Parts: sequence; C-alpha cells; structure tokens
Amino acid sequence: MNWDFEMNHQYSNTNRANQGFTLIELVVTLSVLSILAVLMTPNLIEKINLRRADLTIQDTQSLLDAARSFRTDTGAWPGGATCTSAISSLETANYFSGFQTTNRYNKPITTRCTSRTFSVTQVTAADWDGYLVNGLEGTVISNVGLHQTTSTIGLPGSEPGLANKLSRVATGNPEDNRMRTTLYMGNQQIEEAGDITFSVPDPTLHADSGSLTLSSENGEVVVAPNQTLTVDDIVIRSRGNRKLSDSIPNFVQIGTYIVKNGWLVNMPACGENGDPKAALRPATMRGGYTVQASQDDMLTGRYGFQYRLIKNASTWTVVAESDGDEADYGLQETLVDVYCYYPD
Repeated sequence: MNWDFEMNHQYSNTNRANQGFTLIELVVTLSVLSILAVLMTPNLIEKINLRRADLTIQDTQSLLDAARSFRTDTGAWPGGATCTSAISSLETANYFSGFQTTNRYNKPITTRCTSRTFSVTQVTAADWDGYLVNGLEGTVISNVGLHQTTSTIGLPGSEPGLANKLSRVATGNPEDNRMRTTLYMGNQQIEEAGDITFSVPDPTLHADSGSLTLSSENGEVVVAPNQTLTVDDIVIRSRGNRKLSDSIPNFVQIGTYIVKNGWLVNMPACGENGDPKAALRPATMRGGYTVQASQDDMLTGRYGFQYRLIKNASTWTVVAESDGDEADYGLQETLVDVYCYYPD
C-alpha cells in the first residue's frame, strides 16, 4: 500500500475544507443579498411609516379626548388661558400619564386654545401629513412646506360648528353649512345635487375651455314659464347645424293695423341696429274715363284712392288721395304693416 499517497490525499481534503468561500462565491452571495435588500427596504420603510402615522393619530386623539373631558369637568380648557401647557396640566389632573411632549416623528407637540376651540399642532413627514388629515376628524394641513398638521375640537357637543369646517348635517345654525370662500373641486364632479339657487344678481355659468353642455334624462331642457331666453344665435342640430339666424328674415313683424286718412302710426322701438319700417298694402283703384274737349282735365269718371306715408320724428302720417270727392277721404280704410328691419 502507498501510504504516502493516502496521507497526501487526506491532507489535501482537509486543506480545502479550511479555505472557506472563494471570491466568486462571495460576489454571488453579496449580489443576492443586495437584491433582497433593495426589494425589501421600501416595504419595510413603508410599514415603519404607517405604524408611526397610526400611533401619531392614536396619541393625538387621546390628547384631544382628554382635553374635551377636562373641559366638560372643569368648564375650561387645560393649560391656562392659551393652553400652551395643556399636556402637563392633563397629567397633573390624572387624565393620562407618561404622555410625551414630542410626537412619533420626534417633533414637538404644540397645544393652544381659544374660548371655544382647542388645537394640537405638530410636524409630521412628507406624504404622511395627508394620512393624518384623513385619520383625524377636524385636522387640516396648516403648513404645507413643513408637513405640519393642526387638529381642532370645539366645545363638547359643538364640533360640527367649528369656524373653519363645514358640517355635513344641519346643526340649526346656517353658518355651519355655509361656504365662505371659493370652492375648488380639483376637476371633480358634483353628484347627487338638488336645486341650485343663486343669491347674487346676474350669475354666470362658464366653461374655461370647450363648450358648456346642458342635458337631461328625458331629452328636454326647459325654460320656466314667463321667462325670457336671450341668445345671439341658435344652432339647430336636426337641420345640419344650421344657424337659426340664417333661416329667418332680417325683419321682425311688429303688427298690421287698419288705418285711414290722417291717422298716425307709431314707430316701434327696434333696439340696437334696428330700423323701424312701415309698408302700406296696395289700395289704389283706377276707373274708366271719357275725353271732354271742353274741360281742362280731359278725364272724367275717375274713381279710387291712393295711400302714402309721411315720416315724422316718431310716427308716420297716413295720407289718402282720392280721385273722387274729397269727402270720401276719411271713409276709406287700408292696412299698414309695421316691422323692425335689421340690415345685418
């Protein structure tokens, strides 16, 4: 037996076992760990931030509840006239214990109050201030740049009446449901609306771009009785989008009147760019005649009437000229059409 070979083989195996990982094995291992870290870190941070935000909501709600209870029991808010020391006052009065003056983001918690409200102000973190607003009733973002939120409660039982909040229900005070500034909808729709009543004179419905559409489920848009719809023009879709102004004459009939010789016809008020006009209906008649050499006229037996209008400042005068006796002038009648003419 070759003892030298066997001993060398055993020594070689022992030496390889003590060498550890090769450089390639270390690179592969570190690469896998790096990938796992990249994949897991965002989820881990997200969970940490979510937990921190939830605890902040719980802590803030506990502070607000304690302040509300203190007000109910004592008739005053905790922490003096401005409530700056509310946390220590509540701890002294045994409404809670061990409450920190800094929040879960290691930022100071500030309390203040008025005669009717109590507020908690604190700085949070980017993208998580809105989470607190949604999770805490009566909370707003009071400083966008600092991600600062302010949570406010009112006198016990009057929270819907906060000065800077609208109540979703009727409280008996219309001011609690009244918007005192411009309402911005952020391009969102208004659903489940009832009647809309405007309280200012001459309100406007306006589209910043495009057209404004009015529609209804039954296909009718109705103007209430005794109302006047004022438009520049109307496009009729069922007539190939033809404008109504292209389909009507350039005059508006005011009326047709029976007139006699000497009567006055009032001119209508036609408004801007309108010209009052009047036209007599044909009423001239001519009859037979004979030649009479002994008379200058040379015509006898003529009969009939001819009408014309004489324009005055605000009226027309009807003039009838008779081929018969002058006494017949006032007995004959004709028709006059009065209208407004619009040259454009």
